[in-house]
Amino acid sequence: MQIKNLNKKLISFCLILLATLIFFTSFAHASNQELNVYFFYNQACPHCVKQKPLMEYIDKNNQEVKVYAYEVTQHPDIWQEYLEKYQISNEAVPRTFIGEKSFIGYSEEDGNLEYSSVFNGYTGYKNQIIQAIESELGKKINIPAQKKISISAWQIFFLPGLYAVSYLLFKNKLQGEQSKRYWFGGLIATLIISIFIFINLIPDTAITEFSQQLPFPLFVSIIAFADGFNPCAFTVLIILLSLLTYTKSKKDMAIVGSTFITTSAVIYFAFIMIMVLLGSIFLERYGSIFMLILGTLITIAGIINIKDFFFFKKAISLSLSESQQLEITKRASKIVRDVQTVGQDKKKFFAALFGTILLAIVVNVVELGCTAILPVVYMTSLVNYCTNNIWLCYGFWTAVYAAIYIIPLFAILFNFIYSFKSARLTEMQGRNLKLFGGMFMLFFGLIMIFKPEVLMFG
Repeated sequence: MQIKNLNKKLISFCLILLATLIFFTSFAHASNQELNVYFFYNQACPHCVKQKPLMEYIDKNNQEVKVYAYEVTQHPDIWQEYLEKYQISNEAVPRTFIGEKSFIGYSEEDGNLEYSSVFNGYTGYKNQIIQAIESELGKKINIPAQKKISISAWQIFFLPGLYAVSYLLFKNKLQGEQSKRYWFGGLIATLIISIFIFINLIPDTAITEFSQQLPFPLFVSIIAFADGFNPCAFTVLIILLSLLTYTKSKKDMAIVGSTFITTSAVIYFAFIMIMVLLGSIFLERYGSIFMLILGTLITIAGIINIKDFFFFKKAISLSLSESQQLEITKRASKIVRDVQTVGQDKKKFFAALFGTILLAIVVNVVELGCTAILPVVYMTSLVNYCTNNIWLCYGFWTAVYAAIYIIPLFAILFNFIYSFKSARLTEMQGRNLKLFGGMFMLFFGLIMIFKPEVLMFG
């Protein structure tokens, strides 16, 4: 009897000891459990830039989670290894691997678990990425606190509305030309700021969907056409055409004018292609920093142009200087003299055309300060848009850009041929062109600094 009791006690003790060992073993295993998350990004990718702080926060504030972040251009071997492992053919980033799931892209907004067969991964909604990590761990993780905005995006437009109404109150005091410019400039500034704040208040998913649905050809057309209203190019062409009226030949004006404009388009095409070549390299390697620098430069250029609306050619200006205009006028005068003395000597006419080509080249080099700004905006969107046959894509759209850019110049030429009288670009017209171009530059400069994903057209 005592032996039986002893056996029972021994068995009970062994069972208790076994249970205790199992408990502590499982507890130790659970406490040492670590989830590895792999995050692949590119410095030139705005969505990557947005997701990166979240992944850094999760890695820093959750001991059980280890986030391995790889910049794809700096770690191409690791990136290709994971693409092959998960049989992924599309190299779009950001790409996040959590357990057996991979997420493509990133959005701050909540969304359902959606799988894309094109990208071989789930849509990278923030809540789904967090849920996948928590599901693998079997518990909640520490995540950043949500920022809440109480103001409605549309309410911001009450500000320019109230400013516009103020004209009725100050109408009597806005009698002078300069005071009207100040008021109008204030309206433009208020409108630009309101639009920018409006964009920042709109959910990221809405902005991304809108920019991706907006046709890229429409974006190119808008930017190129706005770029075509260039005070520098207008000034030079008007000088040349005004002098050509003295030849009393519409045919000569049409030939010389068309030669100047066509050469300008070719030079502009080459200039933008060089810019795209260099820009694509820098965007790939130093994406966010390069975008910030470009945005800052464009914003400054926009402010300088808007300044010219109030203080024309005072202090710093992107306009052609008086000495540059004088030199260009001398060259144009020589072309006109060659055309006037052609007679039976066709060589002089070809010499005049050659001089026109040289003038166009010189002018386009001199006026880079006027023309280089909006092509930079175009370049950043083009690099994001062209993913296949990139050089064919770059060349085609840049040719389209150059063709649209010269439409306003051809409009001036046709107007001169029709009226056939000398004219000049008035100061008021120059001010308005500066304001128009400055608004575009300021808006897109701020977008490149604070909201680069807006430029992801198509």
